[in-house]
Amino acid sequence: MPFDLQSVQVVVAVTISVLTILGTIFGWFGKAWHCASSFFKPKPLMGVIDVPSKTMILIPVAHQNSLWWHMGAMGDQPAMQIVGDLNVTNISKYGIFVMGAKLRKPKAIGHAMVRAHDSKIYSSKNIIPQGGVSDLRFDFFVQPPVCEIGQSFKTDVAIIDQFGNEHWLNGLEFPYL
Repeated sequence: MPFDLQSVQVVVAVTISVLTILGTIFGWFGKAWHCASSFFKPKPLMGVIDVPSKTMILIPVAHQNSLWWHMGAMGDQPAMQIVGDLNVTNISKYGIFVMGAKLRKPKAIGHAMVRAHDSKIYSSKNIIPQGGVSDLRFDFFVQPPVCEIGQSFKTDVAIIDQFGNEHWLNGLEFPYL
């Protein structure tokens, strides 16, 4: 059966009309579905920031004595002084304050300080700006000592930000100095 020009035009017009009607129906259906489903999604609270789960990347400084420990004392009792230098990069959209440090084993809480980008002074009050890179120094005093003088000490260290995120570096080795 041969098709004449008029029947082809009618078929094209009907097809375009059906597609236009379906597009309108499904467009409205999609908008209605989006509106209805938004009633069941939790609303973000006004004035509350979105707390990131990962704010920084840490790597040990690439020099010979970036990680070390030495026997010290707390009062008249021996204690291990554990010190490390890290490079830190802020990957969040907020300025980051470093709040402290943790050892996994033995469990201990320590200090962490950031160097200001325009000086050589380390402080716990310095901020790492968004996208900024800085130097970080942490230290612990562990009492009683868990390692003999002259032995290397191996453990995991976490640096804690103001959001409470713990950024772990696993298997750090601290030679005795």
